[in-house]
Amino acid sequence: MKHFTIIAVVLLFGLGVIESRATGTVETLKGEVIDAATGDAIPGATVFIEELERGAVADSEGQFNFGRISPGSYRLTARSVGFSTKTILIEHPADGEIRIELQTSLLRGDDIIVTSSPLGRNIQYQPAQAFNAVMLQQKAAPSLGEMLDGTPGVATRSFGSAPARPVIRGFDGDRVLVLQNGERMGDLSSTAVDHAVALDPLSMDRVEVVRGPASLLYGSSAIGGVVNMFSNDMPREWEKGARGSIASHVATVNKMGAGMVRAQYGSDTFAATGRVIYRNGGDLMTPEGRLPDTAINNFSYGSGLGYRTGAFETGLAISGMYYTYGLPEAIDDPNESIEIRMNRTNIQSISTLKLNRFFDHAELRIHYSDYSHDEFEIERFQDGLIEEDLEISFDQQTISSSLVLRHRPLGVMEGALGLSFNRSQIAVGGAEALTPDAEGFFMAGYIYEEIGLGDFITMKTGMRMEWKETFVKTNELFPDANAFEDRSDLILSGAIGLNYSPSARWTAGLQVARAYRTPTIEELYSFAPHAAAGSFDIGDPTLQNEFSIGTDLFVEYQTDRLQSQLSLFANRIDNYVDFTPTGDIHQPSGLPFFEYVSKDAILYGFEFSTNIAFSDVLNGGIGFDYVRGRERTREQNYLTFMPPFRTHLQFLADNGTFWAGPRLRIVNKQERVAPNEDPTPGYLLIGADAGYRFGHGVTLTLRLDNLLNERYRDHLSRVENRDAPMPGRNFNMMLRWDF
Repeated sequence: MKHFTIIAVVLLFGLGVIESRATGTVETLKGEVIDAATGDAIPGATVFIEELERGAVADSEGQFNFGRISPGSYRLTARSVGFSTKTILIEHPADGEIRIELQTSLLRGDDIIVTSSPLGRNIQYQPAQAFNAVMLQQKAAPSLGEMLDGTPGVATRSFGSAPARPVIRGFDGDRVLVLQNGERMGDLSSTAVDHAVALDPLSMDRVEVVRGPASLLYGSSAIGGVVNMFSNDMPREWEKGARGSIASHVATVNKMGAGMVRAQYGSDTFAATGRVIYRNGGDLMTPEGRLPDTAINNFSYGSGLGYRTGAFETGLAISGMYYTYGLPEAIDDPNESIEIRMNRTNIQSISTLKLNRFFDHAELRIHYSDYSHDEFEIERFQDGLIEEDLEISFDQQTISSSLVLRHRPLGVMEGALGLSFNRSQIAVGGAEALTPDAEGFFMAGYIYEEIGLGDFITMKTGMRMEWKETFVKTNELFPDANAFEDRSDLILSGAIGLNYSPSARWTAGLQVARAYRTPTIEELYSFAPHAAAGSFDIGDPTLQNEFSIGTDLFVEYQTDRLQSQLSLFANRIDNYVDFTPTGDIHQPSGLPFFEYVSKDAILYGFEFSTNIAFSDVLNGGIGFDYVRGRERTREQNYLTFMPPFRTHLQFLADNGTFWAGPRLRIVNKQERVAPNEDPTPGYLLIGADAGYRFGHGVTLTLRLDNLLNERYRDHLSRVENRDAPMPGRNFNMMLRWDF
C-alpha cells in the first residue's frame, strides 16, 4: 500500500500543476468578519461559499482567505457562536475588501460539521456539536475528557486528570474514535483507562463531536461516536504578514500552570507556523485531601508549512509530545507509585485540489505517528533509595492515508468516494507485558451520496467495504506462537439518513446505520496484572466482531431567542465486549480480576437541551442526558460503567465586554449496575463562569468548579473501585492574546 500513497500524492500534485495552468489568472477572495455593534473582529467565524461548497475559518483578526477563486457571483454565509447567521451576495473580484457584519445573538446558530460528512455541508442526519477557539478557552482543562465533560451525551472516564477521555452515550475506549485533523492519532488512549490522549488541549483550535455510529466514514472504533480535534500546526488558511498567540492557564486544584506561544507568517503562496506548550501540575486535591500520584508534566511542540497556488493547496506539519503523569493505583501505600512516561512524534500532510471535471474536489491526507510509553512502578525506601521497575512498555508505529474524491452534482445527487489505508505495528515489553506483539492493516473504500427529495427533505445513503488483517507476534512473555491466531475480516457497513427542514426554525434528522468494531489485541490476548490500571486483565481469543444497528432521531427548533433539541437513540449490538469484574482477587498482585466477555447488548437513551435568550444580555439553558445499557439475552444484566441520568442548568449575562453566570450539575445515583459492580450515590455540583474581553485580541476567562467543595464519587471513575472522591473546589483562569 506504499504504492497507493505515492501514486495518490503524485496524482494530486500533478493535477494541481495542470489545473493551475488551465485556470489562468484568478483573484484572491478574502475579507473580514466583524461584530456589527462594536466593529471588533470575530475570530474563528466560519465563512462558506455556497456555489463552491467551500469553507474558511477567520483568523485572530477576523480575516478569512479562500485563496485564488475564479471571477463570478458568489453567496457567502458567515456563522459564529453568539451571532446570527448572515448570507451576502458578492461579485468577485470586489472593489475593496469584503466585510461581513454579524449581529449579536445569545444562541448558537447552525454550524458546518465536516467530521460527519465529506461534503462539508450543514445538513445533519445525527446529533453533532462543534467547539471553536473561544468555547475551548472557556472550557480550558488539562485533558480532552475533562474539557468535553457535561456536553450533551458526553461524560468522561476518570482515572486522574491526565488519562481522562470522552465517553459518548455510554460508549468508552475503542468504541469512541478520537481523530487529529481527520486521521487516527496512533496513540493508545482507546486501549486502557490509564492511557492519555496524546495532544494537549491548548493546541486545539476546534473540536467536533459526532454522537452515534460513524463507521461508514471512519471504520472500526467509531461505533459510538467520533471526536475530531483540529490544530493549526499545518497552515490551511492564512493572511499575509505575521500573526501570533500567547495563552496561559492556571488551576488551583492541582497547582497547575500551562503556557502556549504560537507564531505564524504568511505570504501570497507560502505560510509557516510554530508553537510550543508547557504544562505542569501537582497532585489533585479532593475534599478528603490530596489524591496521590496524579501529578502531570508535559511539553509539546508543533510546526508546519503551507503552500497554495491556483486551485491547489497543500501543507505539512510535525508535532510532538513528551508527557509524564502519575496514576492513583496504589493510593494507600505512600511508598509506592505508578508513573507513565509517554513520547509521541507525529507527521501529517493534507493536500486539496479543485477540478473542473466529474470529480470537482480531491483531498489527500497522510499521517504518520511514532508512539511509545513506559509504565514504571516506583518504590521508595526509608533510607531515601528509590527503585524503579519497568512493568510494561509499548512501542507503536502507525501510518494512515485517506483520499476523498467529491463529485459534482448529478441531478439531485451529490456525493463522494473515499479510500482509506492504515497500517500499525506494536511491540509490548516489560516484566508484566499484557499482550503479544501485533501488526495490522486495513484497506477500505466507501461511497457517500446525498439526494434531494424535494424542497424540504434530503436523504443520505452510503456503504463501506473494509478488508482488515491482524498478525499476532510472539514476545518474551508470550513465546508460544501456537497459542495465537491471525485474523482476517471482510466487513460491510452502511447508513441511510433523512434530514427534514420545513423552515428555518425546524429541523429533524433520522439515521439508521450498521456499524462494526473488531476486537483489540488487549481484548483478545491480555493475561497479566495491569498495575497502572488497577486490574488483572483476562482476554478471550474467541471474541467475535461487534456489529451494531444504531438508530438516531433528533428534532431541533431554533429562533433568535430559543434553541431546543431532543435526540433519541438506540444501539442493538451483537457480540458486545464488556470489561467485567469477576469479584475475585489475583492474590500475588492484589488486583481485582477483570475479564473481556462477549454478550449481546442494547444501549438506548436520550439527550435534551434548551437555551433561551431572556434579553439581549441574559440567557439560560437546561439539559438532560440519559443512557441505559443491558444484555439482551440470559439474565439481561446491566452493562458496566454506564453513566447515570444528569441534569445541567446554566445562566449567563453577557454585555459584549463582560460575562458571568452560575451553573449547576445534578447527577442521579446509579443503581443499575452490572454484577460485582458497585453502585454510586447522586451528587450536586455548583460552578460559575466569568470573563472579560479587553479588546485587541486579549480575553480573560475565569471558571469555578465544585464551589461547595462537595465530596462525591463519579460512576465512571476507575480510581480504587471508586473509593477515592473526585476533585474538590477548583479555580481556573485562562488569559489569551491573539495578535
